[in-house]
Amino acid sequence: MKKYLKILLLFISSIALAQQAEKQIISGTVSYLSSQNVYVTFENTKGIETGDTLFTKVKDNYKPVIIVNHKSSKSCAGLNIDGSSLKIDGKVYAFIDKQEEEIVEEVQAQDSLVIPMIVTTDPVKNNIVKEPAVNVPKLSGKVSLQSYSNITNDGSHFDYQRWRYTFRLSAEHISGSGLSYTHYLNFAYKASDWNNISSNLGRALRIYDLALNYDFSESSSLWAGRHINNKISNISSVDGIQFQQTFSEWSFGIVAGARPDFLHNMGFNMKLFEYGAYVSREDILQKGMMENTFSYFVQTNDFKTDRRFIYFQHSNSLIENTRLFLSTEIDLYKKIMGVSESDFSLTSLFISANIRPSSIFSVNLSYDARKNVVYYETFQSTIDSLFENETRQGFRFRTTVKPLDYVYLGLNYGYRFRSGDIKPSSNYGGYITYAKIPGIEANTSVSISKLKSSYFNGTLWSVQLSKSLTDEIELALGYRNTKYKFDKAIEDLLEHSASLSISTWVFNPVYLNLSYEGVFEDVRTSGRALVSLSYRF
Repeated sequence: MKKYLKILLLFISSIALAQQAEKQIISGTVSYLSSQNVYVTFENTKGIETGDTLFTKVKDNYKPVIIVNHKSSKSCAGLNIDGSSLKIDGKVYAFIDKQEEEIVEEVQAQDSLVIPMIVTTDPVKNNIVKEPAVNVPKLSGKVSLQSYSNITNDGSHFDYQRWRYTFRLSAEHISGSGLSYTHYLNFAYKASDWNNISSNLGRALRIYDLALNYDFSESSSLWAGRHINNKISNISSVDGIQFQQTFSEWSFGIVAGARPDFLHNMGFNMKLFEYGAYVSREDILQKGMMENTFSYFVQTNDFKTDRRFIYFQHSNSLIENTRLFLSTEIDLYKKIMGVSESDFSLTSLFISANIRPSSIFSVNLSYDARKNVVYYETFQSTIDSLFENETRQGFRFRTTVKPLDYVYLGLNYGYRFRSGDIKPSSNYGGYITYAKIPGIEANTSVSISKLKSSYFNGTLWSVQLSKSLTDEIELALGYRNTKYKFDKAIEDLLEHSASLSISTWVFNPVYLNLSYEGVFEDVRTSGRALVSLSYRF
């Protein structure tokens, strides 16, 4: 009860602070997720105090998600208070008091120009804070370099080094206009393949996002280029035009372009033309949010129908401390023996529930039933031999309990079955984590997993220890034991591995991670080294 009262008081105080006129918004990036905390990196944390609330952005609103428990000069760590599925590199915002001298300077500089902070205190809208109604230019991005090396004593053909370069950039509201630009590029190759790659760099280049966006108004926007639309993320990237118009709680969108050619390095291929439309409604109610999206899509190959389907997605947090998600696809077209027909076949169904009744207990459940997606033109050489489109079914259960301060217990179970399997595959296990071990102030975790399938049984157990040497340097040690017993005439596998990892922000904003794992079998040993260097701006 005291915990809930603390959260309530902090929530009310954050709303009261947001209603004061002299506030500024600073943004941070989620850098790490643990079982107990969310870690957020800022340019600096001046103005953020322990007990403050951090927010994520929902459309044009800010929603409280984290209460700050710890802070340093560059980062904060805190409790996720609403069960939101925060992600690495996701944006988080803080409302901080402006210094008195900053306020005076702004008044003198702007004189008659006043940009009011628009705030809603309507309880039906869940006390979400509106952002300033201006196009604020913002530039952010990440550049990273990774080197992964594998060395064994079992022949040089198993030895290799792999390089990976990543460049992510987001330029929002360029020069205060409605124009924005984003890209996410990945360039990866094996060092031994460089002679072949250098003659055709496109073989190693992967473009996941490369687009321009123009906001005609707060409710109307246009995307051009390769872009993933969050409202229809199941479609993956689209090379083309996407337009969205919002009316109050309703959003309507149309899409026309091509899907990336996954068979040829994700290149552009206009022959894979696709088009569709979607309608979405988002409601912010007293106890949470609900969003429903319905879409219709036609995908082609050489402008002949390859696939036609509808898609429905639903998410809500209407039940207190519970987040529900559902998505389903229904195919409307099939072509067998050269004859096209209308169809109504359930292709996929995914349901998940994340239940967190208290800060010491949580449960996650999910059910997944999918058929193989069939593209009737792309796979026409094999389609006539398909007598049955098999359905894969899977079920997952995961729970976390905090019986004592700094102690976490977890259990998980998974089940998967597909027609034609001799018997289902399953896995189950658990872990125990003790944070802040007295004397050394380190975190340790022990886990065990059992795997069963139609052809092998396996057992994995591991021990991990991590400790912050300073605010900027983290050390981690680990050991893993793996045993696989095969039913067929395959030799059983017994493997030991030990790992060491050091990560540091000493060169902030440059982040450096050095990791090594040694793997030892009866007659074979190998080593894996990872060097990762990243720069955020």
